[in-house]
Amino acid sequence: MATATTVQKVPGLVSPQAGTREEALALIFAPTKRGDGFRHGALGAPGYGKTYHVRQVIAAALERDVVDLVLSHDVKYRQAEFEGIELTHVGAAADPAQLELRRHLVYRGDVRADVVCEAEDVALAGKKIAQGSEIRVLLNIGELDDCLTEGGRGWRAPTVQWFSSKGRALGACLLWTTQQPKRSPDEIFDQSTTLALFHHEERSANYLSNTLLLDEDMVRTLPQLAIGEFVLKVPAREWNRKVYRF
Repeated sequence: MATATTVQKVPGLVSPQAGTREEALALIFAPTKRGDGFRHGALGAPGYGKTYHVRQVIAAALERDVVDLVLSHDVKYRQAEFEGIELTHVGAAADPAQLELRRHLVYRGDVRADVVCEAEDVALAGKKIAQGSEIRVLLNIGELDDCLTEGGRGWRAPTVQWFSSKGRALGACLLWTTQQPKRSPDEIFDQSTTLALFHHEERSANYLSNTLLLDEDMVRTLPQLAIGEFVLKVPAREWNRKVYRF
């Protein structure tokens, strides 16, 4: 897998360094070293690699035993975006042998049969597992907008919010992505332990600058990022001036 990337120079900016995959994963998984769950978000314009990035984080979390079980809410497209045991709803049973082997349940719903699978249902199933056992659950939300009210600033999936704010004490982890940061509650940014920022157009980058108090050089870098490239925002830490690619 690639461990470096080429980044275009940005006027007025000392060129960012190429970070490695291992460095990025170490930052993302850092909370688990002290027994907490990690909360990681991926933000950026469509087609710039957010979903591939999340797949890589999930694979690494399972391979390294950072988590024991992944539950994905994956209803955006006709084809699944994540590889795992596909189920229509949380009441559907997975084959125990397959579950032990793959450890990733992908909840899809079924449009043809009018089966709707809500993000709240998946999150609630994960919360019950986390509270009733020592299993470290990773909840993966394919699109954060599915968890929000129509206006986008409030929650209609309160258990997803629980994973963001309280689940870490049980080792529960959260992955989420969005194409529309303006529609996202401020607390999801504040509670995430890392944010992967992919390509943003200038207007969107400026919005994130005001919302997340980003380094000015980082803001100028975001519109220059190519497909697959991202920077990491870590709360209370200065930008390390590195650009990563998985």
